[in-house]
Amino acid sequence: MEHSLVLFHNDQQIFFSDEHWLYPLFEVEQFLKEQSISANELLLKDKIAGKAAASLIVRLGIRHCYIELLSERAIPVFEKYGVKYSYQKLVDHIQCRTEDLITDKMTMEETYLFLRKRAGKVQGVSLKINSFSVDIAGKQILDNLELDLGRGEQLVVQGENGSGKTTLIRSILGLIPSINGSITIGEEVVGSTGWQKNRVQTGYLNQETIKNNFPITAAEVVAIGLSSQKIPETERAYRVELAMRKTGSFHLKSKLFHQLSGGEKQRVSLARCLCQNARLLLLDEPTSYLDEKGREELGELLIDLSKNEAPTMLLVSHDSGWTDQLKWHSKTLKGGKLW
Repeated sequence: MEHSLVLFHNDQQIFFSDEHWLYPLFEVEQFLKEQSISANELLLKDKIAGKAAASLIVRLGIRHCYIELLSERAIPVFEKYGVKYSYQKLVDHIQCRTEDLITDKMTMEETYLFLRKRAGKVQGVSLKINSFSVDIAGKQILDNLELDLGRGEQLVVQGENGSGKTTLIRSILGLIPSINGSITIGEEVVGSTGWQKNRVQTGYLNQETIKNNFPITAAEVVAIGLSSQKIPETERAYRVELAMRKTGSFHLKSKLFHQLSGGEKQRVSLARCLCQNARLLLLDEPTSYLDEKGREELGELLIDLSKNEAPTMLLVSHDSGWTDQLKWHSKTLKGGKLW
């Protein structure tokens, strides 16, 4: 096989890649999305595959593969998920650090997200908070708070009303000065000149709903995410449509924003964040004004975004019953610290 990976449909070659490691499989993922082809009808031929590659092949939905050099670690993955495989040579393992980092305790989705991060296939940016303290009206709200959130990671911060969750969000947005400490988004310290130039990379979902009848459409709300960018109108329209389609809100484009339901408003607001290409999403009690259906739909949307767009997301909420469905890591804000 000349190429590192080849994809066949009915014995006809439809895709190939000459990249190495796991990158060809991520290219296949994009190809399948663009072509809308059923993966279970395809045959994948790959140069080498271990446990990591096997996990991605399963995730792609491919059910037939031929591997020139196959690691024994891949076989349990294939057999567990019913993938028919054949190989030219079988070895007990391949020399790849990634193989050793994937544990049996990881679910398929956890493995997939881990591999995406290893491959740099995430849009998220890191968030680091060091010894950060905030004093409001003589009362210390945040007390030498520490947080280290990696690129593409998601975190739920829980806590009682008045525990400082919104203060934490507003501090990350640069709206509240600190007594001491620092917040760094990517490589830029909040408040610095570099941060000012890159503020657009942080998206914010407020817990409040619009309380007036200002005549602005959903599409115009999404376009606010591009207000700081000088781009042609055709490009602006394309990016608004793409963002709204990703959040399932494109059918609302011509409706007045204030007439939308709570769940619809959250979808449109998320589309605004995606439109501005936000790499860090801050969500402040996003279910406060949603009914049960809206809460369920928002949860599904956030899970989908974490898998596909993979921005870094920090969500604060006192609604533990709802956040449990996200299955994200969580911390509790109490006494000004995260536990």
